[in-house]
Amino acid sequence: MRYKLAFLLLLIVSCGDNHIVQRAAEDYFPLSEGYWWQYSSQNDTILVEVEPLDTIIEVECFPVTFNGRVEYIAKRDASISKYVVTLYNFAGVDYTILEDFIVRIELPLVKGHSYHHVLADSILVAGQSVSASYEVIGDIIDFSYDPGYGDVYEIRIMTIETLVENGSVNSDTVEITEYYAPGTGMIRFQDETADYNLIETNIP
Repeated sequence: MRYKLAFLLLLIVSCGDNHIVQRAAEDYFPLSEGYWWQYSSQNDTILVEVEPLDTIIEVECFPVTFNGRVEYIAKRDASISKYVVTLYNFAGVDYTILEDFIVRIELPLVKGHSYHHVLADSILVAGQSVSASYEVIGDIIDFSYDPGYGDVYEIRIMTIETLVENGSVNSDTVEITEYYAPGTGMIRFQDETADYNLIETNIP
């Protein structure tokens, strides 16, 4: 019994150090129709808007527009996932190689946690094998206290899209760092081109 009590005390202390209990009770990813966020960098602004709930491949998700470009986001207890589809065009016809949701952020948020998810498949087109993969590599780097937002989590996400046809490999890698606050969502993000900060939001 002493060992069980010692383990429970250690778990409680660890949770307190990593803000797990507090974070678990808060929503770092508010998603509802009509919510929007506006971000600004030195040379650009981006408007992110949540559209009415939709269903893609039998999964309920929110269409979220980024300056008009749509991504489909599914919010689950254990993850924030996005819809991925990879098409291969041959002789004017689009063939679907990949179509599924992939985990973009694992929940709950825990400092130091890393994860890796992969979608991969192949098809035959005109007798030739064409394969594709989509990878997400995530790291919850840190959290820090912000007087205006509370405990902010920093998450680095790398996506790798690969297409292989006729022995030729085409790959595209994108890395982004995002910062999330409870009740607000993403308050800042950095990509290869700029650093964007939240300047206005509508979360009733």
